[in-house]
Amino acid sequence: MSRQKRRWMLIAIMGLAFGLRAIGLDAQSLWRDEVDAIRFASRSLVDLVQTFSAPGQNGPLYYLLLRPWLEVAGQSEFALRFFSLFFGVLSVPLTYRLARRFFPNLPSLALVAAFLAATSPYLAWYGQEGKMYALVVFLVSLSMERYLTALEKGGWHRWVGYVVVTSVMFYVHLIAVLMVPVQVMAFLLQDRQTRVVRWKPWLASLAVLTLPYLPLLVWQLPMLLRPAETGFRFAPLHEMVISLLASDSLGVIPGDTWWFLLPFVMLLLASGLLWKEGRPYAVSLTVLAGWLVVPVVGLFLVSLSRPLYTARYLIFLMPAYLLLLAAGTAALSRRSRLVGALLLVAVLVSNSWSLWQQARTPIKADFRAATEYLAGQLAPRDLILFQIPYGRHSFDYYYPRYRRQPGFPLRGAQHQVFMPWVSGNDGEPYRWAEGLYTNAGMEPDVVDRLMTEMTGGSPVVWLVATEVPLWDERGLVQTWLNERGTLTDEAQFVRVKVYRYELAE
Repeated sequence: MSRQKRRWMLIAIMGLAFGLRAIGLDAQSLWRDEVDAIRFASRSLVDLVQTFSAPGQNGPLYYLLLRPWLEVAGQSEFALRFFSLFFGVLSVPLTYRLARRFFPNLPSLALVAAFLAATSPYLAWYGQEGKMYALVVFLVSLSMERYLTALEKGGWHRWVGYVVVTSVMFYVHLIAVLMVPVQVMAFLLQDRQTRVVRWKPWLASLAVLTLPYLPLLVWQLPMLLRPAETGFRFAPLHEMVISLLASDSLGVIPGDTWWFLLPFVMLLLASGLLWKEGRPYAVSLTVLAGWLVVPVVGLFLVSLSRPLYTARYLIFLMPAYLLLLAAGTAALSRRSRLVGALLLVAVLVSNSWSLWQQARTPIKADFRAATEYLAGQLAPRDLILFQIPYGRHSFDYYYPRYRRQPGFPLRGAQHQVFMPWVSGNDGEPYRWAEGLYTNAGMEPDVVDRLMTEMTGGSPVVWLVATEVPLWDERGLVQTWLNERGTLTDEAQFVRVKVYRYELAE
């Protein structure tokens, strides 16, 4: 196949990637992490810059990059998610370039890898989410591509480019730092001549990389060495591997049909057949395998003291995974075109089914519908009780769209809401209170006293319940409302429930 034809095929694949990510981009409500992205990006520049060295901040640079985009494009669901879509689509040609770096003599492999990236249900999902994960995949891929180019061709401008991209990568997602050991391994696996020629700029680039990371390390190192609860359940290593295999292969709705994983596993194992093709292939396979293994082991070791595992944190493993699937297709096709084609078709059918399932299955908490329902009935003296309290931010995002009437009086209000981070908001208030955190062992008599104080003067209490076990596992707040009030209305939405209680005056 000529170079020109491959170029047009790559453009067509990018068009497919765009279509799969653009369709239904705003179909689902923003969930709390996406609302956080708008809130954090809308802070003052001074506050945003301070987050670069503030303990516990993950991805401060993402919000700084997102800020000008939101100012230009607005704060709608479509605008927020299009930022991710853009980098999700750009990751497709980057996957192609990476394949050409790892397997320069197999141009068809690069097209297969790009097609797998375009149709990956996992990448498509996070290409439609207003968080940093699509950008992380792009930056990690670009970092590795620039690194391999610098190792091959040299030149200080290439090493500087690698350092800049990798530094940005650190500040977009902290866990991406686990790619550095993989890149060190890639250098050590180079032939002796490359190592002798490149060791000075390589060592200098690693030294320079520590400088932008120092502000993060100041608070990260003490935190990592001190065991603590993080809100994540500890996952044993084998559970992490199974979870990642299911997510990377089948997307965010893996289901219980594990035999769907069979063609993925077979292609993954078949990639090892290229080992016998010569040292360059063996080195490439080893680096890609390290890309899959080293970050997983690193995050597991961190989780021994501070559980941090969730599959999306390691989404930057996807380029290596897709390259190995493409390598397995190429290796099998050299021995039997039919077998290679059948397994590739099986993977693409699985991708299509998973994409369809993701598109038709509501997954994110539907605060858009819940807010529309509640705002249409809210009276001036009503109190909204958010359980968990974090749900208020999602409610605040949608409330300006659906509020029924202006000028709610604030007599006796527990809190007044101002939402300067929502474009077009005029600071319209409503009465609200945070649901009680009872998971630390709060006794029912304390719940009774606090709820009595909180709801005083409110004839009607609306309970907005989402992810309640995180805050009130025993359901003490709703039990109190059931005992002291009369349930007059309720509505259920995806992962959000709204209850209306009338309390005795």
